Amino acid sequence: MPHSTDPAALAPADPEPVPDPLAYALCASYQDPARVQPVPAGPAFDLVSVTMAIGLDALDLMLRAGGPVGPVAADARARVDRIGFLLPPGTLRAERGFTWWCRRHGLRTASHGDVVALPPLIGESTRMVWLVSPGAPGTGRTDAGLLLASLRRALNAHNRRARCQETAP
Repeated sequence: MPHSTDPAALAPADPEPVPDPLAYALCASYQDPARVQPVPAGPAFDLVSVTMAIGLDALDLMLRAGGPVGPVAADARARVDRIGFLLPPGTLRAERGFTWWCRRHGLRTASHGDVVALPPLIGESTRMVWLVSPGAPGTGRTDAGLLLASLRRALNAHNRRARCQETAP
């Protein structure tokens, strides 16, 4: 039996996980968690939006790298067909050149003053879904460096495939 001054005896046996402020703010912004929700970007999160193919490749690369991945939403509506990576608020402003690189390569960004549609938090939706739900166990906050590196690799692979298809007989 540990002595009462032993640090192991003073620590709680099973500490409660600290709630992610991004996930908490995001979930609190929903008026109805069972519906698609227009949510203002900026106060709760920044967003990088990419085409479905590049986004799925980038997400796969991030998961394989083992770094923290935060909320990721997919919108499969015919005119949209995009994936949105949610970042901690202020990331786009703090990471020098990140927004410029995204826009230069046809990616969209959202921050203060932008409103984005996000999938329902509960229930089923066939067109808008969370690929990584806010606050899901084993998730964290997406690292901007990891996201940028993954997007670069996915975009380069996509461009190589497109060039190969153009030169094929």
